[in-house]
Amino acid sequence: MNDTRAQFRALHVAGNPLVMPNPWDVGSARMLAALGAKAFGSTSAGAAFFMGRQEGTLSFDEMLDAACALGDATGLPVTADLESCGGDGPDDVARAIKVAAARPIAGASIEDISADGQPFGLTQAIDRVSAAVDAAKDTGLVITARAEAMQWPTGDLDDVCNRISAFAKVGADVVYAPGLGNAEMVRAVVKAAGDVPVNMLVGSNEGAFSVASLANLGVARISTGAALARAAYGAVIDMMRDVLESGRIQYPATTASFDEIQALLPKSSQ
Repeated sequence: MNDTRAQFRALHVAGNPLVMPNPWDVGSARMLAALGAKAFGSTSAGAAFFMGRQEGTLSFDEMLDAACALGDATGLPVTADLESCGGDGPDDVARAIKVAAARPIAGASIEDISADGQPFGLTQAIDRVSAAVDAAKDTGLVITARAEAMQWPTGDLDDVCNRISAFAKVGADVVYAPGLGNAEMVRAVVKAAGDVPVNMLVGSNEGAFSVASLANLGVARISTGAALARAAYGAVIDMMRDVLESGRIQYPATTASFDEIQALLPKSSQ
């Protein structure tokens, strides 16, 4: 397990970013592995959709199990989206990370908002990250600390950068600020992180970026969050809404062929 974690850690190189998709189930994970993905992040939103539930309704154990299933199916390193990481206090976080470190995953993320979506104050957010780092000590588990404020209309980039800098100083292995909409924002977060690798989310709340442009900005990891799951479910919703409301039957232009999907999947469960 530590070998997988060391492998995952080594994939984070500023200027040569790891492209880390976020599959939402075993099938999508196997397809992405066949396409060449080297590591995965789980997505709590995508996992919830797969289970027929809203984001934020999965328990800590369900989120952890969903992440482990991706690695079990592919053999690739996986970092687990654990949302608020088991509770509000540093002791809650420490317990959660110790449980996660005992499972076959390569990393885990911790958000600076509570389960009900309220941001933690700076001191509490730092204490939570510090507790996660301490709990992961000597396990090799890669801790990703997230600063969420830019996803909110009142998001303050200075506050985000202060948090990113503080998370880096208390030992986070990777830092992550969703919602960065342009190169100047990305550059500011990379600067605030210092030598700590930065994850960049490429989803609906972010600007238009390429892998090359993010590499030039010093990003070390690129993730997709729930965007892949949303794209897949969006195609289903659009098609069936059209069928049910207008009677028109038309498959999306991006529909994969039966043979293409078959070719990306194994013939057995192993």
